Amino acid sequence: MRMRRVAALTAATAGLLTALSAPAAVADEPVTRSGGLTACNHRAQHLTVEFPLRGGFSTYVIDPGTCLDTGLGGGRADEQAVAYAHYSGGHKLAVDHFFFDSRSWYTRHVY
Repeated sequence: MRMRRVAALTAATAGLLTALSAPAAVADEPVTRSGGLTACNHRAQHLTVEFPLRGGFSTYVIDPGTCLDTGLGGGRADEQAVAYAHYSGGHKLAVDHFFFDSRSWYTRHVY
């Protein structure tokens, strides 16, 4: 009798764990996105990323230690981007310059 209870409890626990893990597996599925940029700020200063070929379009401010997603419609193979660190007094300094294919999603880490 005791073995049946242990077996039933084991089966119930396994079923519960399977049910609880299903949503996590769905959340880990890759997200299909159109083109854009994820910029991750590993600096002590706030950053923005500007896109010169888009008339100076810029991201929102990216706080230190965070990442920001910016969708870019009408992607191109030679998208240009410049990351600027912002300092007190309104000063900014270009700290990274890169080209990427904005027709797909691209991640850039700025140090």
